[in-house]
This record gives sequence, C-alpha cells and structure tokens, in this order.
Amino acid sequence: MSALIYGAYGYTGQLIARAAVERGLQPVLAGRNADRLAELGAALDLPTRTVSLSDPERLRTALDGVSVALHCAGPFVRTAPPMIAACLETGTHYLDLTGEVDVFRRLADRGADAEAAGCMVLPGIGFDVVPSDCLSRFVAAHTPDADILEVALYAEGTVSQGTLKTLIEQMGRGGVVRREGRLHDVPPGWTSRNVDFGDRCRGVTSIPEGSVVTSGVSTDVPNVTAYIAVPLLVQSLLRASRHVQGILTWPPLKRLLKRLVEQGRPGPSAEERQQGRTVVWASARGSEGGVTTARLHGPEAYTFTARSAVEALQRVLEGTAPAGYQTPATAFGADFALAVDGTSRQIVEEPSRA
Repeated sequence: MSALIYGAYGYTGQLIARAAVERGLQPVLAGRNADRLAELGAALDLPTRTVSLSDPERLRTALDGVSVALHCAGPFVRTAPPMIAACLETGTHYLDLTGEVDVFRRLADRGADAEAAGCMVLPGIGFDVVPSDCLSRFVAAHTPDADILEVALYAEGTVSQGTLKTLIEQMGRGGVVRREGRLHDVPPGWTSRNVDFGDRCRGVTSIPEGSVVTSGVSTDVPNVTAYIAVPLLVQSLLRASRHVQGILTWPPLKRLLKRLVEQGRPGPSAEERQQGRTVVWASARGSEGGVTTARLHGPEAYTFTARSAVEALQRVLEGTAPAGYQTPATAFGADFALAVDGTSRQIVEEPSRA
C-alpha cells in the first residue's frame, strides 16, 4: 500500500512530504510542475508523477497502486472536484487540507458514492478542522442533551501564499452557522463574543469554519457557531464588508490580489513556525443547563497540519479508513488531535456529576 501527495512542492505540501519521510513513509509526490516536482523528489529520494488535475485519464493513471491520496493543492473549491472524481473511480481513499465550508458541503454529498466505491472521503485533515472537529466531538460527548456548540480559534503566526489565495477566493462569501440541524448562510462577522483562551480573553467573531459542517456528522448538536480571534478593527471591517460583497466577488479583483500575493514569500520561516502556537476552544451546552468547555493547545498552524496529515496517512495505510464521508473525529476518534506532537487538552468546565 502506498500514499500519494498531490501538490507536494507547495509550501504546506513540502512540510508534509518531509514530515512523512521523517516518519519512515515513502509517498509518491505528484503535481503539474515537472521541474519543481523533480527537484523535491531528488531532495527526498522519493518517486514522482507529473499530472494535471485537468487531465482525468492521466490523473486516474497516476493513482495506480495508490491506496490513499492526500490533496494539498488549493483553492480546494476549484481543485477538489477532479481529484475526488478520480479517487472515487479508482477506489482510492481521499484526504485533503481544505478549510472551505463549500468544499465540506459538496464532499458530504459524495458520501454514498464513496461507500459504494469502498473508499473514505476525509476533507480537512489539518489545522483548523482537526482540532476543532475533535474538540467539538469531545465536549458534545461529555454534555448530556447538548443542543448548543460554540468553537473558537486562535493562532499566532503568519500565513502562506496558498492560504492567502484561498482566502481571496472566498472573499464576499459571508458566514455559515448551523441552526436546528440545518446550515444557514449569514452575513460576514454576523456575531461576536469574548473567549478565554487560557492566557487571556480575546474578542472573537463568527466565521464559516469547517467544524460548522463537520459537527453535523461528528456530533448530534443542532446549533453550532464557529469564531476566530481577531482585533476589534478586523471585526469591524468584516461587518462592514457585507455592504460591498458584490465588489469582493469580482473576478478581476481576485486575480489582481492573487498576483500580488505571489510576489511575497511562500510562507512562515522555520523560526516563525517554532515560535507560533494555536489554541482551539469549544463549549457545549445541554438543554438542562449543563456545560462542558475545553481548550486544545497545539503547535503553530502549519506545523500542526504537517503532523496531523502524516498521522492520518499512517493510520490509513495501517487499515483505519472507514468507507464513506468522514470527519477527523469520526474516522479516528475525538482523541486524534492529541496524537499530534505538542498538543494537549484541558477541560475548563464540565457538568456536575452529582
């Protein structure tokens, strides 16, 4: 059994490929740029396969002999459909790094197809979905009759070109919440609150984060809101952006911003990744008033992603790959996030056992 990493020469893809080699894995590296692929393959002494997502036949051929494909080339709203189609046609397990709500929704609709193909479809196997989904399942499981779930993210560090391009792709999209078991679109920066992240309280504003979708699979909680810690100025800008959403979706503007992003550096340096950290907070409230609140402290976001993605590859290669659409917590359990080196969980509040 072997793994394939598509988009391996991108910023995050390289971190994952190197971490995989450190774990003793020998993945096949794939992507559309033959020169960059050959350079990385030579550096890591790994096999390569050059293929474009726009060539379905060659993409299926590239998956020959591959049991699991880890898709690292975003924006996933554009790149996931051809890769997932190839994986379903070849019975290859599918993992990706998306955080895009629309991708989770679309892939969830392919759950029956995945079951019929005998393969697993598991999007969001990095930060922020691994910690948010796993912690959501944990607090929900510890709260009798949980009917409200809130999740909040805090991350120290800078972002990569790929992440910025994905954010640009989502400009003007608005937010998403779960209410009475159904997903609802809401304006940007729809609601805000304060959250205690352990060192201090921070203002957070609602975002269309992946756990709003995955919680519908990994928990039975009908009402879910996700937040991110940002300065007050950013919160105000998010709320103001609802008045110019039409402009933000204008394709020429997005293309211009992406070109500007490409002039910057690929992503955080090794020193910056070493200094960064992440905290995920989750709180579930039951219909009778019981509350479970917990925090998950972890390494910097890209470091977390590389470690969680390789851990997932290892588990799939060892045979843990339930067929159908899965979330990190349904595939590997609520404690999966704790398998990421440098991660710890702290229960802040829990229902009385009296």
